[in-house]
Parts: sequence; structure tokens; C-alpha cells
Amino acid sequence: MNLASPPRLFFTPNHYSRLNAVPGTPLMQQASDLVSRMANQFLNDSRIVLDEGSHNWHLLRARQMQVRLMTLLVEWKRTGQVRYFESILADLKRLVEWEYWSWITWRTGNPEPKAIFDLSYGENSATLALVFDALRNDLDEATRSWLVEAACVRALQPYLHVTRETPPGWYRGIHSNWNAVCNGGAGMLALAMGDLCPEAPEVLQRVEYGIRPFFEGLDADGSWPEGVGYWNYGMRYGFMYLLSHETATGQIHPLLELPATAATLRFPLDFSPHNVACGFGDSNGFSPQPFHLAAAQRLGMEEVVAEVMQRFTLKLPLQQSTNWPQEAELLLLALHGASQSDGKPWPTVGLYKELQWGYVADRMPKSNLYVSVRGGSIDAPHTHRDLLSFNCLVGDEKLIENIPVDGYIDTTFSARREELYEVSPLSKNSIFVNGVGIAEKSAASASLIEGEDYTGFYFDATKTMGTMRDGDNAAYCGRAILLLDKRAVLIVDQVELAHAGLMESRLHTFCDIEFRDEDVLVQGRKNRLHISFASTQPALVKRGMGLPTNPKRSPDNIIRHLNTGKIFRMTLCQLLVPNGTGSVALQETATGLQIETSGDVPFKLACGPRLQF
Repeated sequence: MNLASPPRLFFTPNHYSRLNAVPGTPLMQQASDLVSRMANQFLNDSRIVLDEGSHNWHLLRARQMQVRLMTLLVEWKRTGQVRYFESILADLKRLVEWEYWSWITWRTGNPEPKAIFDLSYGENSATLALVFDALRNDLDEATRSWLVEAACVRALQPYLHVTRETPPGWYRGIHSNWNAVCNGGAGMLALAMGDLCPEAPEVLQRVEYGIRPFFEGLDADGSWPEGVGYWNYGMRYGFMYLLSHETATGQIHPLLELPATAATLRFPLDFSPHNVACGFGDSNGFSPQPFHLAAAQRLGMEEVVAEVMQRFTLKLPLQQSTNWPQEAELLLLALHGASQSDGKPWPTVGLYKELQWGYVADRMPKSNLYVSVRGGSIDAPHTHRDLLSFNCLVGDEKLIENIPVDGYIDTTFSARREELYEVSPLSKNSIFVNGVGIAEKSAASASLIEGEDYTGFYFDATKTMGTMRDGDNAAYCGRAILLLDKRAVLIVDQVELAHAGLMESRLHTFCDIEFRDEDVLVQGRKNRLHISFASTQPALVKRGMGLPTNPKRSPDNIIRHLNTGKIFRMTLCQLLVPNGTGSVALQETATGLQIETSGDVPFKLACGPRLQF
């Protein structure tokens, strides 16, 4: 292999030279101070404290070690003090000598390094790669040889063993964070080792073949079915590898030239205004990471660079991270001067057509009122029974939200996964017919609908309601979610049944709620949401309470809008007005529906049968 001189990976000599710059913003000053404080803390305390009863604690340990090593590395690079260098070597020794790298093999009592190559292997490989690459010229021959041998035995040989004959599903998985983490970590380590490790050329060849579907399989609009949290995880290692490959070889990587690779940098930002995750599925959390900044800089996406930098300022004051070495990476990757926004507004409505997730807002990316909606298929990893559901953000407060998974346990990825409250329809802002919600492995398309002073989405969800003993559970089930005059949200649900039955719409929140005579008030820390109701058949509004799996979590409050007696056809409406009041009236006519709102957002809207707008 013909590779550049080290350091040749994701963090280049130019990045390390930035460590000498004087912090020019409060963000960079806080990052600088926090790195120094953390590095000294790590010098004085070598413990990695975690609960060994927690899910995949070996992976959590790997992340804490990556935080330790990268923080100490940055402090060594900018101070040259030998005590940081010695602590790095001690931590590297610990990492290499861990008996088990994998929680999976630990559970089965198999310490053989070649027994598996999983996420822990991928992250540990990336950590070894970045630290070895940065220190290679500072190591004596004995230490360098020891680390090369350890990397080959603990990482590169297991990678080859696992991927050669019967590769695991992640190896060429299209929509799998495992692909990028495992292939990316192994690839960075092979690049770092180069000619020092005989396995490196074959590892790189196999990594290139394995990681290609991850990026080539991206939808044209860059959407990611595992959601914004897993986007952050998989893309972190995917982009770190591709950027490392370019630096090490001096050649443009073709996967970075794909239009979808650039497009995907916008996806998590569209579903996390104010850094508040409004996506769907297992890991619905988002925080900007420095790799996102580096990828946007490489691809010339200045609007993304500016937005990511501004997202970091929303995190002030910075708090010490245990998952990723964000502060150390910020010092390496972020510009020390003030970040400048291009000032261009982003689209206020978006529909990712392949994924069928959408959003609508009064403005973007700094919304005052924002709603995200969930269509598409739930026959995929990390999905929930959450079709038709939505999140409602007022300012930076999520006042209506799907209830997320709160920590993984053994049943989270088992055959009984969908019995968990947080995965099941019971925790989602969706429709229920005859007491049941979205059926397993179902799908629903979202259609963009626009009219004078309203924009939103329509779902024909008939097939998502499943079947009963003598046919479909619903002859028709439809939902429209509309933003009215960019000041209120209107939910319109309609059901037709072959046999008389029940209908219900639910809203979930962790905020305080007040039930009044004809409406409900959701009170956040700074904002509130006034909700009024209407129906074409007698209905009532009832309070419910969630059943969280995690005993430490407080239950969510549920607003249930449901009929009082069995019906054949029914329409329900909810009007959500932020920081104001309103009411909604609903009338069914021979040609469809007449909907009229009053109060702070007066509005008239007509639609044909089956919500034909």
C-alpha cells in the first residue's frame, strides 16, 4: 500500500496544528477548559465506572476509553507534557488486555478474539487507529511493535476471520449502523497500521467491499430508516473512515462523491430543530458531533457547517461527555473564530419520499412551531409501531411526543420486543380501531397536501389497522395533519367500519396537563399548548397514564379522544394552538366535511369524503 506519512487518518497534521490556536469563541474556550480538566481528572483516576449489569456494558466501556484516550491525546499534543503520554500508554495497555471486547461473547463465556467482530470491536479498532496514528512517530520500537501485534491479534485477524467465509449480516448491510461502525473501525486501523501489519491490505480490500452498500444504499434524499440517533452513530464511523481513506491515500473516495452522501448531512438536522430530536424509532436523540462538521466542510456544504456550529452553541455550557470525545474533537475540527451563518432560510415543509418521514414548520431551521410525521414501513430494525404518529415542538419544547425507549434490556431486541410499552402502539400519538393500533410490519404512505394558508400530510392507513376474523379491521382509516397559517396544528382522523366498533386518537406528553370542561392545556417549562376537540359522533376526552418499562421513569400523560358508543363511521378532530386558545367545530355533509376553527387561529376548511383535500 502506498500511504501518506502518519498521522494519515481522520485527524490530519493540519487539525493538530489547530490546537495551538487561541480560542476565539465561548464555545471553543469552554471546550479547551473542559479538555484540560478532563485530562487531569483522568490522570488522577484511572477507573472506568459503569454498571456491569447494564445492556452491552462492554460497548459502554469502549466508549469511555475512547473519551479518555482522545482527551489525553489532545492534551499531550498541545502541552507536550510527558505525564499525559504515559497515561495514554497505560490506557492502551488496559484496552488491549481486556479479556473480552464483546458483551456477546462475554455472556457465552468465549474469550477467543476471533469468536466475533461486533460494535465493540469496531469502536475499539477506531480508538486504537486514531491514537496509534497520532503517536506512531513518538513511540519507541518495542512499544510500536507491541501495539501492532495487539492490533493484528485483537482486531484485524478477527475481522478477516468473521468476514471471509460466511460474513455476518452487518458486513454488507444497507441500512445497518453495524456496517459503518465495524467496517469503518477495522478500515481505519488497517490504514493506520499500513505496511506494519501483513493483514492490513486484505482488511482494506474487504472493508471497501463491505461498506459500499451502506453509502450506495442511501436514499437519494439522504434519509436514514434507523432514525437520527443511529444516523449519528453509524455515520460517525462511516465518515471517519472515508475521510481517513482520502487523507491516507491522497485520492478522492468515490463514496464521498455520491449525491446522497451529501444529502444525508441535512437529514438529522431537519428532524431535530433546536437540537430536540423529533424522529422516530429506538434511538430518538440527537446531539451534533464534530464529524458532522468535518464531513460538511469536505463536501462544501456551508449551510450545514454554519448550522452544526450553531447547534454546538446551544449546548453551552458544555458538559463532560462519556459517550464520545466531543470536546477533544471540537478542538481539532472546529474553527476557532466565530461561525457565520449564510442566513438563508431552510424549507419549511419536507417529505423524505423513500423513508416517508415528513415535517412542517413555521420557519426552519429555528422553528417556533414544528411538527414531524411518520409514514413509511415499520418492517425494519429499530422501528416502532408508530405509523401515523407525530411530534409537536413549540419553541425548543416537545409538548406532544411519541414515548421513546428508555434504555435497552434483553427483550428490546428479542422476539417479544413489540410487547414493550415504548415499542407498541400504546405509547404512540396515533389512531386505534376496536382497541388496537398499528399492525406489525405494516406501511403507510404520506402525501403532501397544501391549500390556502395550510400545509400538511395525509395518510391512507386502512391496511395498517390489520385484520380480524372476517376481514379488515377498518374499511377505511385516514389521517390528516395540517399546519394552519403557521400558527396551529389540526389533526383530522376518520374511520369507516364494516361492523359497528370503536375509534380513538391518542396524544402523549411528559408535560403537566390540565383537563377542563371542553379542552386540555399542556404546560411546558416555557410554552403551553391549548387543545380543543370535535367529532361527528358523540365522543369524550379522557386522561390516561403510561406504563413505562424503566421503573425510574415517570409515566407519560395520555390524552384520549374516543367515541362513547359503537359507530360505523366517525371523524375526530384535535386543534393544537401554541401559547394561545382556539376551538374547532366539525360538520359532516353530503359532500364531505366542514371544519371551522375559531379563537386565535380562525380558519375554514372543507374536504371531500375520506379526507380528500
